[in-house]
Amino acid sequence: MRPRDLALLLLASEELRPRKRLRSQYPDNLGMELKRSLLHRVADLDPEADELESVLARLIDELGPAPGPIRALAVGFRDDWRGLEANPEWLEQLREEAAREGGDGGGQQLRS
Repeated sequence: MRPRDLALLLLASEELRPRKRLRSQYPDNLGMELKRSLLHRVADLDPEADELESVLARLIDELGPAPGPIRALAVGFRDDWRGLEANPEWLEQLREEAAREGGDGGGQQLRS
């Protein structure tokens, strides 16, 4: 598994699907769009695992203009990547969600 593969699984997961709520979805939609942008860039760049932190640091600047929200999302992705080995059940859940929903991470194929 590569960081690209995790990004594609997260793109295809239920986490980034719109939720039905009574309140305004505008803030949620903005956050989800920002996260999708980050995940698409990670998938496009396809970094090696040992390059992930430097790639994420570059993306914080690239995807600005407000670095705070993108920094939080980048740190979250880094933490997800680091925790993958300790939580194989979560990886399997992501794979099942992607298969169930017909998600393909934006048309890109997993390499693992």
